[in-house]
Amino acid sequence: MTKPISLAALVACLALACIGCGSSSDFDGGKAKGIIESAPVSLDAEQVSLTPPQLDCGVQSDLWESPTQVSADRTSARLTQQGRDLKFEDEVTMEAGYNKPHVQLRGAIPLQVDEVSAIRNGDDASTKLVDAKVSAKIQHACFQTPLPVLGVRKGKFKEDTPVSFQFVMKEDGWHLDKIVH
Repeated sequence: MTKPISLAALVACLALACIGCGSSSDFDGGKAKGIIESAPVSLDAEQVSLTPPQLDCGVQSDLWESPTQVSADRTSARLTQQGRDLKFEDEVTMEAGYNKPHVQLRGAIPLQVDEVSAIRNGDDASTKLVDAKVSAKIQHACFQTPLPVLGVRKGKFKEDTPVSFQFVMKEDGWHLDKIVH
């Protein structure tokens, strides 16, 4: 014969089950991806790469001017207002050390997480650092494929480097805090 469980015993069991709820042990690549993709992320002059067809489409769509050679190892295309309206900033550049043209983005932009490559502890127990390859989703016919965001290594943007994100634990769970360079 089974005895009914008292309300106090049930509450105690639930309390024990929830010990550690919201702790760092529930933070993984899936959680990081979900948080990054859940809302536009504030980018502050982050670099994205373009494919040659995207570069050409941008010229044809008056997002930027035709590229011009500005030095022996640098070509650039000046942005138009239409390009700036899509949150592109500065100019599209092609230069030595980069395989593809690249341009800066500034503003709140939806990101797609392509791969989480590392998760490590931050400066204290309430922070995590996540390295992930991400791409920026730009709503325009030229950018059917999201634009890869360049990570920073040794103070320089690199095409093969993931972006580092800092997450912070708050009372209601993990939150994206900032991009770390």
